[in-house]
Amino acid sequence: MKKYFLLTLIFIFVSTCSNEPEQITFENLSDISISTTTNQEITGSKWSQYLGKSSYGNFVALRVSEDVDPDRVLIVFTIQELKKVIKNDGRVMNPIDRNVIDKMSVLGISSNPEYLNSFQENLLNREFNIEFNAQGDFHNVDITKIDFSDYFSKYTNGLLPSFYIEIVENNVLMVGGRGTVISFNLDNGSYSVIETNLNEIIESQNYSSNIDGSDYSARMGIRDTFFDNQINELFVTAIKKDESRDCFTLGVLKSNLDSLNSQLKFEWVFSINDCVENFNSHHAGGRFQKYKNGYLLTVGDFKMPEDFNQEISKDSHLGKILFINENWKAEIFSSGHRNPQGLFISNDTIFSSEHGPFGGDEVNIISEGSFYGWPESAYGFTYGLENVYNLEHEDSSTEPVYFFTPSIGISEILVYQGIEFPRWNNFLFVSSLKNMSIYTMKISKDGKSIFHVGQTYIGERIRDLNIDNTGKIIIAGDLGNLIIVNRTEKDIP
Repeated sequence: MKKYFLLTLIFIFVSTCSNEPEQITFENLSDISISTTTNQEITGSKWSQYLGKSSYGNFVALRVSEDVDPDRVLIVFTIQELKKVIKNDGRVMNPIDRNVIDKMSVLGISSNPEYLNSFQENLLNREFNIEFNAQGDFHNVDITKIDFSDYFSKYTNGLLPSFYIEIVENNVLMVGGRGTVISFNLDNGSYSVIETNLNEIIESQNYSSNIDGSDYSARMGIRDTFFDNQINELFVTAIKKDESRDCFTLGVLKSNLDSLNSQLKFEWVFSINDCVENFNSHHAGGRFQKYKNGYLLTVGDFKMPEDFNQEISKDSHLGKILFINENWKAEIFSSGHRNPQGLFISNDTIFSSEHGPFGGDEVNIISEGSFYGWPESAYGFTYGLENVYNLEHEDSSTEPVYFFTPSIGISEILVYQGIEFPRWNNFLFVSSLKNMSIYTMKISKDGKSIFHVGQTYIGERIRDLNIDNTGKIIIAGDLGNLIIVNRTEKDIP
């Protein structure tokens, strides 16, 4: 109640300053002069750096005496109040100063990055959480979380990923683990549910999986999405029921996407050659990307070697990355994979991220015909802490270019290109579930090694990762949050 009481006092004070209080704008600030806390004179165009924005309107933050405010920070919303504080020797503060942000938090005032101003009208019923100035290695960022958990399940409820994301022009498509599709406009914050048959298809699979008495069926559903903008088709990978064999496999669905206003009609176009009655679908892989005249699909080992001591054959699609041609015929592209959870292609270089066992999350550069060691080699241990894997990969297998031990819960991977974060251009981004972070990796010029790893803490399990047309980082959070990461005004110089 304290913050609402204080906020009420602010508006009472504002209303008593004038019969018609004049809200602060950049235009009506230009003729006002004031000193900053470092004795710089602010007037005219210099006000652009000191005009704060919030859900309550524009504001100016000032350092004042304890007689005016016990915290010595005052936030004003009108020209009349600003002039009064100036007469009492108030000094202007940067609106993203940590003391200002803390004061706004006490008062219950939400401060917004510039791009969120246009979102307010369309997202009044959404919960926002904004963190300012999160520190990275070469950039500081603002992190905005927009709650869509009323449309998507939280990972904590049943261990199903909340949703996956694709960028379609200036929209984010959010595709939920059980098939709900939401379109979110990055220009104005408007959003809508897209009519589709995907929910119906997923529900018709009648998922069931039992391992050692535990029901794993709630984990089954969609594993990835990919939008092919050259042919306007949206692809979805998902766990599929094979009715004829009464078992489950990994399949690919596709739908035309000529317009976000039209219904999406998905149909199955591909299934891997393996079908299993009971398995851990978290080990299904399922990442899908365009490659040359076809597509690459990552396939996990369904955890069959660890849960059932089952050897995976050379011809099995399990534990492989597949190349699927335009006729939906699959060839094994690479092998020896445990659970590849990220896939990105940059100038014909194929990057993949892969879950290790207890340790040994890998970043791999994939080449056709190569074997990547699993299950003989891994930079980790069994979950019973047995040292049964070869740490050094055998001569016949390809080493990762980087690995994390302990595990970070590695997920999506991409190469950053954009104007929002210029110092991260050509960096490899690796996202994390367990550590709730984006790892920023500098790749050597020959593309064969990584010689720097930075970390930006996002504060939520990251399921999927994308870049919008302006270079902002768009994230699918596992608690049902759409997360937008932009460059903070107070960035590293």
